Amino acid sequence: MSFTIQGVQPHGEPTVEIDEYVPVTIQWPGYGRLRQAPQSVVLEVGTSLVEVKTDRDSGEVVELVLVDMGQPEDSDAPLLMAGVMESGVPLMSYAETAQNDSASGIHLHSDGLRVRFGRKRASRAVGTPGAVFGFSDVGLLVELDVRLDSTA
Repeated sequence: MSFTIQGVQPHGEPTVEIDEYVPVTIQWPGYGRLRQAPQSVVLEVGTSLVEVKTDRDSGEVVELVLVDMGQPEDSDAPLLMAGVMESGVPLMSYAETAQNDSASGIHLHSDGLRVRFGRKRASRAVGTPGAVFGFSDVGLLVELDVRLDSTA
């Protein structure tokens, strides 16, 4: 899997829904403006499954669903999110590539979760205080941090 950032669309906070059957659904305001079904890509992230939905026309991320949470790593520490961040929702392109990265997985924290898509370090942060996408220095999606407490 390879998502690459192409730009940033200004938008508000996503809504986060937690459910016993579908662990976490994060939906951005752009979902309501879709003119056709979103492009949907299901990724294996460690032992979990994550579905990323983007607008077919713009590449704007509209929804991310943690479909199945395998064996997450737990931490009592709070989620440390990026200090400097571009505000908005990323516009991304997707390329099908063979990638087996043992560093990917779900990490639960006392106030949120981190979805690691690979071992590279995030050098660019795009998002809102409640949900921040991390991209590598070459623009590849490497993580998503989501606050699950009410103080975001």
